[in-house]
Amino acid sequence: MPNIHSQISTCYLCGKSLDDRVSSDHVPPKQLYAKEVRIQHRPNLLTIPVHEDCNRAYQHDEDYFVYSMSALAGKTYSGKSVLADINRRYQHGKQRKLLVKTYKEWERRPSGLYLPRGKIAKRVEGRRIHRVAWKIARGLFFHNENQILPENALNNIEYVPPGTRPPETFHALNDATNLGQYPGVFDYRYKQFPDVEGMYYMAMLFWDAFMILIAFHSPACCCNGCTEPRSADG
Repeated sequence: MPNIHSQISTCYLCGKSLDDRVSSDHVPPKQLYAKEVRIQHRPNLLTIPVHEDCNRAYQHDEDYFVYSMSALAGKTYSGKSVLADINRRYQHGKQRKLLVKTYKEWERRPSGLYLPRGKIAKRVEGRRIHRVAWKIARGLFFHNENQILPENALNNIEYVPPGTRPPETFHALNDATNLGQYPGVFDYRYKQFPDVEGMYYMAMLFWDAFMILIAFHSPACCCNGCTEPRSADG
């Protein structure tokens, strides 16, 4: 059953008080968990109440994230299950344009270049991928720390493709606890580094296939970047 936090009175996405138009935001998005996974394993999906309009503002980007990035997880159980969901929706005439769009992101000769045998390039709309990843990180931080992360607290996002060794910075999380409710689909760990301006570092694993690493400032940070009004896209 979803985890509803009835005591929450503030929207973690905009930082304003919740009003009557509230919806339950799945963190991470429910689409990551295929129907087969939800039936067979019954993961306890985390939900957080947010403004309905704030939640809806991310819907198209979350759909794009799942359609585009799940193609990289075709060798894992949870990734195959999501791709099966996408195929079923396509067969029923749902979100066909999105599937065609993300299919065209694969290129054998990007910009006319010849790739090594067996290699293929994939282009993504990085801004949209980063926007969703940062939203997930903000929701998880709010759930665990009961603190709102402003959009401009973001410091850096790094993508680690399937089969690629993570950077050395990832090993700083070796002693951090895995916190995913169903790690086969989504797992994460994070840690604060007080000696590095109070920075936080979070690693998120999607479908046992690829990672997204995020560094962000503490909500209490008073550096110029955190005090100047800007969004995570800018």
